[in-house]
Amino acid sequence: MNKKSEVNIENIQGSIWPRLPKYYETFLFFKIEDTDEFKTHLRSFADKITTGAQCKAYFEETNDLPQVTPGKPRTDTPPELRKPFEAVNVSFSYKGIEKLVEQRRDDKLDDELHIRGMYKDMVFEGPDEPGSLADEYKPPPDARADNDDWRVDGLFIVTAQTKDKLEEKIKELETSFNVDAASPSVTIPFRKEGNLRNADGKAEKAKGGTVSLHGKEHFGFEDEISQPRIKGLDPAPRPGEQRSIPPGLIFTGLEGEKAKQPGWATEGSFLVFREIVEKVPEFNEYVRKQSEGIPSFNDGTGEKLAAYLMGRWKNGSPVELDPEGNKPECVFANNFDFKKGHTLRKNTKCPFAAHIRKMRPRADLYVRNDDDSDDMDAEEVSANYNVTNTNVILRRSITFGPEVDGVEEALVTKKKRGIYFLCYQSDIRNGFNMLIARWASNRTFAPNTGIEGGPGVDPIISQRNRQDHPEGYVKIYDKPNDESPYKISLGTVDWTDQRGGEYFFTPSIDALKNKLSEE
Repeated sequence: MNKKSEVNIENIQGSIWPRLPKYYETFLFFKIEDTDEFKTHLRSFADKITTGAQCKAYFEETNDLPQVTPGKPRTDTPPELRKPFEAVNVSFSYKGIEKLVEQRRDDKLDDELHIRGMYKDMVFEGPDEPGSLADEYKPPPDARADNDDWRVDGLFIVTAQTKDKLEEKIKELETSFNVDAASPSVTIPFRKEGNLRNADGKAEKAKGGTVSLHGKEHFGFEDEISQPRIKGLDPAPRPGEQRSIPPGLIFTGLEGEKAKQPGWATEGSFLVFREIVEKVPEFNEYVRKQSEGIPSFNDGTGEKLAAYLMGRWKNGSPVELDPEGNKPECVFANNFDFKKGHTLRKNTKCPFAAHIRKMRPRADLYVRNDDDSDDMDAEEVSANYNVTNTNVILRRSITFGPEVDGVEEALVTKKKRGIYFLCYQSDIRNGFNMLIARWASNRTFAPNTGIEGGPGVDPIISQRNRQDHPEGYVKIYDKPNDESPYKISLGTVDWTDQRGGEYFFTPSIDALKNKLSEE
């Protein structure tokens, strides 16, 4: 049977698409204590779950569109000028789904990694080190190996434009599910609080102008630039950009979906939540010192090396199009596919191991194996026009923690800050797991680069703290005529500390009102 190709935006939760409007975001991880009572509360609350249609209407009314515009930097909106909008979404781990849906063959939600959970997936198969994980994301010391009842059942996501409105919305949610009652339907074992940088509008002004931190993570880079465009939902790609993807790569039950989920799960999506701590002083010191050994990168600041490790300058301009960081018209540009990186092995533009190239390799996945000489450009596969990469995710992250102060910058990290990384996909193994476990931490990926030993690992998110993992490195060419690249050791001090998380399923509004809350 053919799967439908159109997404009903009245039936999808807004965090999946187009995203939730937010300056503040709180994640409430919950355990279902009384299943029947929870179903009653869920039925009553389902109409208050924020839909994609509601979010789209807000963005159109405020002209605050989710997509970035090439050449146009983001701007902050002061708290007093923000149009109010509060939102709630809900997702369930497999433990929660088990409590709500009888696990018959035709109704079983079938994603092996959702069933296993992030801990078992990323520790036993992936790169996570149990000792570095936060307690809330791993089993207690006395837990049996075959018992995962410690896992949470679900996740409420609450967002708002101001802090006071966020707290009001959380209180409304908790009241609706009797969280503070003697016999609640759910309990909240822990919560996480995030906010965009400068959400309170109090960031110190830069010399000669104002500070715009909207969309920047704590290392200073613009986040969520290169997002896949979904056919039928997003604007058509601009010339030179990647092809739109079928909706089934993000939403279950739709055209393009690789797996097969039960009918009630249609227009849902699998959510990955992952806590990542960023150690800003350590990262800044690393790029300053390492850049001293590469002539054209020795700028005294480490800014160029930082850009080449990320793949974009801090203003969002890609090094593939703007290798010296002097082309403001390239800010947020996405009209490239790395094709030249293979035909010109001695690549002085974006390194093969740069974060954005590891996470979205574009033409790197499709280069021919038999010939990589300079005269094959005309026949080389174009990832932009001829191929749809199916290993895609929609990112919905938010920063947390305070700004770095002057005292801390001169020393080492003292305060906890970083990113709550969220992404959506219709198949976790095909999406998040592939990107993290098989691409980022694989020093020989991408294939066929012509670089002995491989180009290295993703310098931003690859794990380097496990004894069974070799020390990471990145290889970067300095000049076009260099015979070999510089091999930069990433050392053993992580500037991104992976703290763990969980896998969830974000159902449709119809599923919340019916299958998941039926008596």
